[in-house]
Amino acid sequence: MRHFDSPDTFPGQPCKDRDELTAKDILRFVRSSWRLCLLWMVVSLGVGGAYAVLSPRYYSAYATILLSSPPASQPGEAEADERVYVESQIQVIQSDEVIGRVVDDTGLAEDEEFVMDDSLRTRISSYVRGQLASLFGTKLPTAEPNIRHEAMVLVRRASSVHQLGSSSAVEIGVTSSDPLFSAMLANAIAGGYIGNQRERRQEARAEETSDLHKRLAELREKAFVTESLTEVPSDPESAERVRVLIREQQSAAEVYRSLYNALLQRAHSDFGASLIPSARVITAAEPPRRRSWPPTVLTVALSVMAGGVAGVGHALIKQAMNHRLIRVEDVRRSTGLDRIVGIPRIPRRRWNVVGPCEQSLQPVYSKDAPELHSSLSKIAARMRGVQGRQGGFVIGVASPLGKSGSSTVAVHLARIIAATGQKTLLVDANWQKPSMDQPMLNAEPGRKLARAFATIPADQERLEVLVLRPTGSIPDLNASLSISAALQHLQQEYSCIVVDFHSTDRTADLEVAMGVISEVLLVLKARRTFADHLEGILRIIPAEKLAAVILTRINRAGSSS
Repeated sequence: MRHFDSPDTFPGQPCKDRDELTAKDILRFVRSSWRLCLLWMVVSLGVGGAYAVLSPRYYSAYATILLSSPPASQPGEAEADERVYVESQIQVIQSDEVIGRVVDDTGLAEDEEFVMDDSLRTRISSYVRGQLASLFGTKLPTAEPNIRHEAMVLVRRASSVHQLGSSSAVEIGVTSSDPLFSAMLANAIAGGYIGNQRERRQEARAEETSDLHKRLAELREKAFVTESLTEVPSDPESAERVRVLIREQQSAAEVYRSLYNALLQRAHSDFGASLIPSARVITAAEPPRRRSWPPTVLTVALSVMAGGVAGVGHALIKQAMNHRLIRVEDVRRSTGLDRIVGIPRIPRRRWNVVGPCEQSLQPVYSKDAPELHSSLSKIAARMRGVQGRQGGFVIGVASPLGKSGSSTVAVHLARIIAATGQKTLLVDANWQKPSMDQPMLNAEPGRKLARAFATIPADQERLEVLVLRPTGSIPDLNASLSISAALQHLQQEYSCIVVDFHSTDRTADLEVAMGVISEVLLVLKARRTFADHLEGILRIIPAEKLAAVILTRINRAGSSS
């Protein structure tokens, strides 16, 4: 239990480290918020499970093709980069040329179920555009849809192509709600790319062959032109010139024959190389058995993370907005005061009935808890009026909210002071409580509140109690003024007066009587009082009149500092 250890710690001093975050604060936050975080995790797991069950299932099939080596660089050109070549082939696979070939070969353009886009976004967009058109009196433009282009867009969205590591292998993936369709489309894209590459290579080979035949024909004519110069003239000089010309023609023919043979051999070798395909499928796509989306492990992990983040965020917002006063440290951190006493929750079996209570008194006045005496005795010993035994000392006991235990504290404090031998009076100023029987009230002319005196048993002598109750309807201000006037009159008769006030959220009695009150004892109820309530009541209590702040019904684990 929190007590005042010495007179030096009794005056309130603002705590210098009130905003410092310690490991103890973090541990306390975890202990108080783990249930909320667990609840959010369970809710998030439920939402994630519902999403995994109700959301459409998608399956991904993959086909792998091995690209051919990049073309050899020509003399004077830079060597081709294999990585750049693979990236360029990936763009070719995703191009309209290959995707269009796949759409045409598979007949997807004629499949209405595949081409028709009935997603929620499309339907909402069509509805909004229709409503806007009808609002402005216009008609939506009607255009003939390009079914083939829409099919190509859908295929491109459903497919993905990426390189496997740093190799020349490329993986083609297709995601669809039908596993058979995804495998068929992945193989179709791979086959479409290989077929497109083969056609382009055949076209290039046909052009090269045509050019080669032309060159062979030209070389053939030049290689056999010497056959027309076989006759030698009889004239020696002419014969010699003819022989020189024949030798030159034969030499040129030999050169053209070697060129012809080399070109013919090259044509045969290139024809054999053209039979090798440019790329080939090394792994064909198979219909997948397990869905690829939504992934179960990822859904569970994201659900747990989202629930944890939401739970921590909720706990932080709740703590930042609520500012519940649960422990003595919460009150000290909120006010900066050190005049704080924590009273733990007292079980019912520890309450004693001191004696028969008159019908006009509150039932709580007849009960006694020895555990309260030690804390309240130290508070009473440090009050200047009780210690100095000065006459007419008025102690106000109030709380910002009802049912905080202020009446219990007031009657116990009055018993403790009465036990010191001082003439003590307990004033029950809860005038809004139900009125007692009319004959018991002493309603003198000019008084707004009627009075009734009663007694309750105490340790040494009976404690006098003054009950103030209205005899009829009365304005709040008149009742507050009547209480203040009664206290001024009673100061002449009693050494110490303990006033049990209404909570400040219901009346302004405490504020009106502040000129008569010597000191105030403020009572708060743990987990029910907020920092805003405490700040509001502290505005009407001068700092020099605040005797102490009592926090009731705290946990016993947090009752000691």
